[in-house]
Amino acid sequence: TSNELAGDADVAHECIGAARRIMVPSLDHQAHVMVECVQNHTPEVMVVDEVGRSSEVQAAATCRRRGVRIVASAHGDLRSLVRNAELNGLVGGVQTVTVGDEQARVRGKGRERGQASKLRAQRVHAPTFDAVIEVDSEDRHRWRVTTDVAAAVDAILAGGSDRGEAGGGGGDSYASEWRIRDPATGAVSVGAACPGPGRAMGALGVGDAGCRDDPAAATPRARPMMAAQRPRVPTD
Repeated sequence: TSNELAGDADVAHECIGAARRIMVPSLDHQAHVMVECVQNHTPEVMVVDEVGRSSEVQAAATCRRRGVRIVASAHGDLRSLVRNAELNGLVGGVQTVTVGDEQARVRGKGRERGQASKLRAQRVHAPTFDAVIEVDSEDRHRWRVTTDVAAAVDAILAGGSDRGEAGGGGGDSYASEWRIRDPATGAVSVGAACPGPGRAMGALGVGDAGCRDDPAAATPRARPMMAAQRPRVPTD
């Protein structure tokens, strides 16, 4: 609606090359325009800015099922998306289920006191997006890449509290890595992710560090860029 992707002139900005720009008249129409693009223009790849409503989550899933590759952005980070009831469908959705006595006992092992609840949060379906790229809002040359969103969401939910909440515990480690681009040379280096359950990546919210064991990796608010296929990061 604000034409951030390709400008608001009659001719789209040259940065999009031969791609076709589809104007969205208002935020309320974005989901409709997404589906309309697939029906009328048969794209191979669709780029969407600011997915922020449940209707757009459903539209993205519809486009993906029809074979269109999607790159989209949303505010927050992966953990906040999992906790967001409107948007968590992008990464598989979340539902609370009741487990049996045996699973509850296993899940309660290692807790200091109290009995573990039988409620557990779990992923509902396969994520619409296979990869999530969290861009550092203060250093745009630094981003965190998660290439197995399903496994990451499962790990985050496994660290939830006894009330079946997502991401409430401290052991929700998942595989990811940092990519850092040198603005002078354009070279991209791969930073070591925090391996193992004892070195879980911290939530990328306000005041939280990117890696709890590495104060130098402190990262403020991040904005994920989600991709419906595994990303290719430029090396030159």
